[in-house]
Amino acid sequence: MTGPDLSRLSPQDALVALRSYPRRYATELEGFVGDDTPDELAARIGPDGTSALQIVSDVTRTWAVLDGALGQVLVQDDPVLHPAVLDARQRHWDAAPPDTVSEALTLLGHEVEALAGRVEGVLVASDWSRAGSAAGGGTVTSLDLVRDAVGVGASGLTHVRTTLASVRR
Repeated sequence: MTGPDLSRLSPQDALVALRSYPRRYATELEGFVGDDTPDELAARIGPDGTSALQIVSDVTRTWAVLDGALGQVLVQDDPVLHPAVLDARQRHWDAAPPDTVSEALTLLGHEVEALAGRVEGVLVASDWSRAGSAAGGGTVTSLDLVRDAVGVGASGLTHVRTTLASVRR
């Protein structure tokens, strides 16, 4: 399954998408009826070896890396960025996820607001073409970073949805 086509996503559309994620993740994580609590369900390991809480935590941490990279690209000339900026295989973090859905959603909300605030702070259109290089190779523009952040949110949301569906059975 492929994600959304982000190649034409404008910064303003990306901002709307980013700001929608806390609500959309909350709907997935809290919106079920059953005997188990949302925390119990979200902590269950799915068929691919991850829980919904781990997925949300990885999305949140990836947004932090992308936000930091965006900040570097916007203020430095040709910065060298964390390898996870371009290599999705490096976006699985060893730190334990939060213990509760509430904590995970709070952290996700803070990170998306920081990223959205940085996007809103770009006032000069030419800043969207500023670029940086990822350690290990590859170049990325500020607009690419924002589009990737939207894609990370979308794929994470799909992954949470499928994981929760499998552990509910």
